[in-house]
Amino acid sequence: MSYVAFQYAEALFALALENKQIDDVLHSYHAFLEAQDADIYKFLNHPKVSKKNKKQVIGDAIENGLFKSFVFVLVDNSRIDYLEDCFEELKKIVDNQNKIMNVFVYSMKPLIKEELEKLKANLNKKHNRIIKLENIVDKSIVGGLRIEYDGNVLDDTINNFLGNLKANLTR
Repeated sequence: MSYVAFQYAEALFALALENKQIDDVLHSYHAFLEAQDADIYKFLNHPKVSKKNKKQVIGDAIENGLFKSFVFVLVDNSRIDYLEDCFEELKKIVDNQNKIMNVFVYSMKPLIKEELEKLKANLNKKHNRIIKLENIVDKSIVGGLRIEYDGNVLDDTINNFLGNLKANLTR
């Protein structure tokens, strides 16, 4: 993601918070992105389509006034290509505001409910945040877990152990 996308997302968040429209904006934003296909993406990003025409199409497609104005600003500043990045940044800002931490747990097979709940409780206790866990099955993992959150990676897999062992032996 880029700093530019973060700045736009931060501005949208501030306005949505001020107008008590965070959920409405997130919903409208998500729906708009879901409705986009390759043709719409090309249209919005095409340099020969006038900003006026882009805004006319967008104006007809978006009901939420705050989100519509936000997209108009992106069009006016020739930043419409940041639309998806801004959404990802906005979700991160909202999650941070709500003290939610998204955690990805990679394992060779799906973890059972008790294991996920124990992991969730431990992370909640350590970070004092609401934990949203997603268990991702990675068949390349021989055993153990790799946990990723907030830019941190805790790799307690056999693959990592063997890789470190190999690196130490070849020194």
